[in-house]
Amino acid sequence: MLAYAFTKSLRLLIPGIITLIAGVLLQQQAAALPLHYKDIVTLLPYVLGIISLILAVSFNQGRLFLSTLNALCFYAAIQSELQTSLNLPANFVFFSLLCLLFPTQHALLSLYPERGFSPRWALPRASIVICSYALLCGLKQFQGFAGWIGNLPSAMLELAFNSLLLNQVSLIIFTLVLLLNAYLLMRRQSLVDAAMLIMTLAAALMLAFFAQPLASALFACSALILLLFTILFNSYSMAFIDELTSLPGRRALENQLASVGKHYTLAMVDVDHFKKFNDTYGHDVGDQVLRMVASQMRQAAKGAQVFRYGGEEFTILFKGKDEAAAWHTAERVREAVANYPMYIRGDNRPEDADEGKNQRQSDKPESDYVQVCISLGLCQNTDDLADSSAVLKAADEALYKAKQMGRNRTIGRQTGITNE
Repeated sequence: MLAYAFTKSLRLLIPGIITLIAGVLLQQQAAALPLHYKDIVTLLPYVLGIISLILAVSFNQGRLFLSTLNALCFYAAIQSELQTSLNLPANFVFFSLLCLLFPTQHALLSLYPERGFSPRWALPRASIVICSYALLCGLKQFQGFAGWIGNLPSAMLELAFNSLLLNQVSLIIFTLVLLLNAYLLMRRQSLVDAAMLIMTLAAALMLAFFAQPLASALFACSALILLLFTILFNSYSMAFIDELTSLPGRRALENQLASVGKHYTLAMVDVDHFKKFNDTYGHDVGDQVLRMVASQMRQAAKGAQVFRYGGEEFTILFKGKDEAAAWHTAERVREAVANYPMYIRGDNRPEDADEGKNQRQSDKPESDYVQVCISLGLCQNTDDLADSSAVLKAADEALYKAKQMGRNRTIGRQTGITNE
């Protein structure tokens, strides 16, 4: 299970790693940019941040809203207060405190569960983020910070490495936050937590290479582009991907049918006696059944697209195939589900597919196994069917006929082909 979680976590990190590498490569070329391009790059994080904030609110993603706000305030504080040399005592103190403030805020935001964007929940936390940076900037303006340098611990006055600007205290805090992000990613397996981990790396690199041209702007752009991508991907997933089965949902099917072409076949699929699974074993086992059916259908339906239509119903789209050609694939799907030895497991059901296979192959009481079957009704588009909704309805009628004939069978509406 640990290996599975580690592998999935690495896959989730790929977009962030690519974005971060792009930022590093661009930073190496920053000195050669013309002045007007440098001005654009400096303003770009504000544009990306505002867009991300608007989308996070629009798509009800509270934790990403707060993370974007933290990154934006962090960048704004750098741009407003650190445009002169760090050799100035006030700037050095401000920089040192900023190196502590961002990772601390970021760690707290990482721990929050996703609760959507509720103003009652998000706005007090947003106020804390904004006020903490405003307070730090205000103290620099009115207190000067110059006299504070003697009060800093020696670990904050010495650099972690000769060529880098992260002090030892900041380096330790960033390392701890990075470990926290890695733990949360392994546990939650979410793209948001992968983005939070990459943001920690981006901020650490920004501060370490702070003296390099456009370092703060480019690394801020990398982090905010990643947040923007995460918001959009999460929004797409919520709209088009079924959370339980990870299959495209009904809306995704409607989008596909809008541009499916002239020749296609649809199959409506229903899990036989699904209500009995829920009544006998409970809804948790019912969810296991749906996930198993979805997995087997996805593997067996080569060359076709599988969607969760709703409840225990699924749809298969066969592009460019007539009913007779689609029937053979549909039969392969039906047999894959019917031949799968499903073992009813409790809360300790393993996530890893190989581990689950070993459990199924081990000696278990026969009563722990259940057979799951599906019925399928097929229909291809023809001149007498006005549009895709009519084809869906006709496929549903063929499915109803399969149910009447005893279930666990595939019936073609036009051809009348059945597996009997």
